[in-house]
Amino acid sequence: MNFPVITIMRSWVAAALMASLTACSNTTTAPMSNSPLTGPVNTGTYPHFTPDPKGETAQFTPEQKQALIDRTNAAKAGQAGPSSDPAVAARRQAEMQLLKQQQEEDLKTIEHRQ
Repeated sequence: MNFPVITIMRSWVAAALMASLTACSNTTTAPMSNSPLTGPVNTGTYPHFTPDPKGETAQFTPEQKQALIDRTNAAKAGQAGPSSDPAVAARRQAEMQLLKQQQEEDLKTIEHRQ
């Protein structure tokens, strides 16, 4: 498709002329002039579009709260293992080292018999 330059120039001039004519034809009107409403009214309050959320369940009483805390603490204490106390962990480590030494000695005596 080989268009002559003059045709392209005429198309550009026509487009520019149409754009300028459409820009002049737009006149500004007052906002909402065709609406039966008068427009926004300043009520002095913030608009509130959603209802207030309501609690879906009954709230805890102080006695229920304390009972739940006690149950949670009891379960937490029941899960505490030997690693939670450093003294118990150190004692178990020492026991494991002693067991390792005993097994090494037993292994040496077994190997020397053969």
